[in-house]
Amino acid sequence: MKKLLFIFSIATIGFLNACTEKLDTTITPQTSTTVDNATSARIATSIKTDFPSATNIIIVIIEDKKTYGCDFTVNGVSHECCCSGSGQILSVYKISDNIVLPDAIKAYLETTYKGYKLEKVAVGKDANGKASTKVMIEFNDQRITLVFDDKNVVVATFSESKNNVGGDKNKVFVGKLTDLPANIQSQLTGYEFIGAVVKTNSDSKKTYFVTAKKDGIFYEFTYDNDGKLVKTDSIDPSKKPENKELKEADLPKVIQDYIKLTYKDWKFEKAAVLMKATVIDSYSVILSKDKKLTLLLFDKDGKFVKATEIPVIQLPKIEVNDLTVNAIPQTIKDYLNKTYTGWVFIKANITLKDGVAEAYYINISVGTDKYQIFFDKDGKFLLAKRG
Repeated sequence: MKKLLFIFSIATIGFLNACTEKLDTTITPQTSTTVDNATSARIATSIKTDFPSATNIIIVIIEDKKTYGCDFTVNGVSHECCCSGSGQILSVYKISDNIVLPDAIKAYLETTYKGYKLEKVAVGKDANGKASTKVMIEFNDQRITLVFDDKNVVVATFSESKNNVGGDKNKVFVGKLTDLPANIQSQLTGYEFIGAVVKTNSDSKKTYFVTAKKDGIFYEFTYDNDGKLVKTDSIDPSKKPENKELKEADLPKVIQDYIKLTYKDWKFEKAAVLMKATVIDSYSVILSKDKKLTLLLFDKDGKFVKATEIPVIQLPKIEVNDLTVNAIPQTIKDYLNKTYTGWVFIKANITLKDGVAEAYYINISVGTDKYQIFFDKDGKFLLAKRG
């Protein structure tokens, strides 16, 4: 299933990258529709023409009558291509676990998806005959396929939720209490059932999330596949705390007197009373002096509880200044000359943090293509974007 997802996603993006200027990743593979014999024959003939030793050809519909994704093997190596309805090959890629990613792509992935897991890599050519690389990664419970052009600049992405690979069957909304297993129903005796969600994990085991109410308190129970209670959360709406801001003159006299006696040289900043339902729970007061802040806490009767110094965070001064082409560091120029032969300067800027270089942004063109390239404070390449 993972392989098919990769094929669908890179076939879809391959088509979009090859056939349109504006990327539209909303096309969904129509795997339930059978490819007609005539179209299958045209596509198979094209594949066999370019890859005479191709075997195990599988054709799926990306957009009926328009584009098709194809999976096939050449001498034991997996390939995929995107074809038109007339059988024209729009893009073709070789999929292998032994492909070494270029440093620029590694840098982009490490910067943008820190902690990612590499799943699949495919290399090939787009419809214009230019080299292209497609990478599937796992990141934050998602499978993401990224497409890079011949300059190793990302041009498109395709995301698929890792926990939703199986579609709607992975999350089932239970409408009635009787839909739950009997042993969970028995544990809910005495509660007012509100609703439940059932999640099917990758190992086909289920987790049940049940919301119920009792004596005005809301509960969320989590049960495992066997109906064992593993977690309970509760909310009592009647006891939800609420902060109400107060002026200095609105504070109880006992608190005002304490501040005048103990913090007579401090400036009043703000105060609040914490309410639980309609009952006063406590008071808080913030005072300042010599660029320092102190938080004072008092109980419901105005009795002093404790004082806490609040750290004052000195934010750095950030500046962004334009650069001329002559002011670009030589290390960056060397990288541009090597990677973007014939590049033309458009604009550039430097980000300063407290007056010290923090990052560089360079905007260039190569022929009709434009690139936005980012470097760190030392001129080391970080990532690039097309456009």
